[in-house]
Amino acid sequence: MKRYSLRIIPLIVVLVLFSQCFAHAWNFAGHRIIASIAYDQLEPATQLAMVELLKQHPRYEQDFQSRMPDVIKTASPAIQNRWLFMRAATWPDIARRFDDANREKYHHGTWHYINQPIYLNAESKQFLSPILPTNIATSIKEGDDPTQFNILQALEYCVTQMKDSAVSKADKAVYLCWIMHLTGDSHQPLHSSALFSQKTFPEGDLGGNSIRIGKSNLHSQWDGLLGNSFKYSDIVGHAVGIARNPAMKQLGEKATQQMDFSTWINESHELAREKAYCSEILDAALKSEVTDGKFQKLTSLPKSYYQQAGTIAAKRAAQSGWRLAELIKNVQ
Repeated sequence: MKRYSLRIIPLIVVLVLFSQCFAHAWNFAGHRIIASIAYDQLEPATQLAMVELLKQHPRYEQDFQSRMPDVIKTASPAIQNRWLFMRAATWPDIARRFDDANREKYHHGTWHYINQPIYLNAESKQFLSPILPTNIATSIKEGDDPTQFNILQALEYCVTQMKDSAVSKADKAVYLCWIMHLTGDSHQPLHSSALFSQKTFPEGDLGGNSIRIGKSNLHSQWDGLLGNSFKYSDIVGHAVGIARNPAMKQLGEKATQQMDFSTWINESHELAREKAYCSEILDAALKSEVTDGKFQKLTSLPKSYYQQAGTIAAKRAAQSGWRLAELIKNVQ
């Protein structure tokens, strides 16, 4: 197989960010890259077991089989199985587009994130921390409504369902999709955090969605850091480029020593606080605080910002991929 150098990733990221708009939660390419990394860390028997479980998905025909590209349909069973596994990691975002009844059943918007606060200044923290309007619980308590779970609670819930012998295979296939997706989301810094300020963002900036930059926003730009290709060979090639890099492989293997979901979110929160919300963003937010309280759109961020962000995204993909494989081994 062709070797892919990780050194080209930051440059590609910069070019992509200046030319594209982005989708949800890493985006389809990002989630598939993480899934492909995880797939290669699983034993063949586990790979097959997960694919067979996915074939029990209640919407397998509509959302998997019928959506398989012709080039994959005529490929080997091994390629088809990897495609199905990668497709599963994107299914919770696919569920966003369902009609009313199915959307209500399968789409859970709050499951994708937790808005741990990053306060713009001391005044905002003092004013808002006692009345923070967001669910930052780290576990499920009796009486909690599953439809309002945050990402930490959703991961806990889905893992519990996967381990329950009374749960049907069809339902477990759905929970597997969510576990795959949320493991990826938990490693995206802006799925862990939100910027809060007394005047401009009293309810948070929605994980960077309210930070407009050019034709996009901060959250979407981070979602797109792993690329935008839908082509199977591009996605697998990118995954191989990360996984075969010695430093990334070591990072991924070490990450499996920390399988607590809160640790994953805390890592992302620290990256959001230290790297994602750069001085240009914070300065603009501070300016809005002393004027009309409306965040003024930024034209762009420095290329160095995207280069650094691209490297972070690759590292988080490695950590997420190895951790996802370890999690699947633990719940199968």
